[in-house]
Amino acid sequence: MGAKVSKGRPVNTPMDPPAETLSGFRTLDVRTDRMVSSWLREAGVPDGALKANALAPDFLLPEVNGKLVSSLELRQTAPLIVTFVYGTWSPLCAAGLRALHGAIPSIRAAGARAIAITPETGDLLRNFKRDRRPDLEILSDLDLGVSLSFGLVSVVPADVKSHLLRRGLAAPHGFSFWMLPMPAIYVLDQRGIIRRAFVGPDSITGAKTETLLAALSEIGWA
Repeated sequence: MGAKVSKGRPVNTPMDPPAETLSGFRTLDVRTDRMVSSWLREAGVPDGALKANALAPDFLLPEVNGKLVSSLELRQTAPLIVTFVYGTWSPLCAAGLRALHGAIPSIRAAGARAIAITPETGDLLRNFKRDRRPDLEILSDLDLGVSLSFGLVSVVPADVKSHLLRRGLAAPHGFSFWMLPMPAIYVLDQRGIIRRAFVGPDSITGAKTETLLAALSEIGWA
């Protein structure tokens, strides 16, 4: 992976979540997730997705405990890694969050911070944090405003929507139709400039710790 947003399939070979990640997820979750990730791979990266060298929008979002987290405050004190996922119910997204959790000691040692963003709120997030115990702040973008500002949102087709409904999910707050964010990882410097952009359904499992640390090293913090 380089500084550019990869179109369609990322450079890394697409992969299913590892077997250990699938444990604890219902068969319906796994099947629904495979359909969602397959649709996202076929749809490719949205044309409006922010790329390297663009200025990232600042945002203020609540964490699961209600605490408001400011990206401006975080990135003014240290480089910031921002990960977007479409749901903690998703084995693919859970695998990405697990990988990010594993990288947190190295990220902190490099003087940086990391957060994750999902459209979910309430019990879904609380249950995920209780059961998985990620060492990571996960923020609720319940109206998709931040995901939209990064250009990551796509309208969900009818066949995928039917699977999501069977899974018991509802449309994001404030919308009468279904939209979901494309998974992505952004590395921001202290000015809010995007130094690396990994966008696509496999980006959150394909972006290696070494790649993120290399981006931080270029900023001058690793």
